Amino acid sequence: MSRFEDAAASLNDRDWSTAHRDNRPRPGGVVHAVSMSYETTERLVTLAQSRGISPNEVIRELVEDYLDNDADELITIRRADLHRAIDIAVKNNT
Repeated sequence: MSRFEDAAASLNDRDWSTAHRDNRPRPGGVVHAVSMSYETTERLVTLAQSRGISPNEVIRELVEDYLDNDADELITIRRADLHRAIDIAVKNNT
């Protein structure tokens, strides 16, 4: 089955008889589009699934955290992430 068929099947398996509509007004927002490699997208989806949230929520949290934090603030980073960033920087500058 395709991903769409899987999603449709999971919705059909649910009992919607007690469902209710959420009529709360949604805050306005702006949609931003970004292109990512397939590998990055897979990593994003895996992270989102492990946290039980949508990829949009992960991206939103990351951007908000970045904007809320001072760029000169001392941070902790995993060694693997640091090595990956250095490798990418070297690759992009050669």
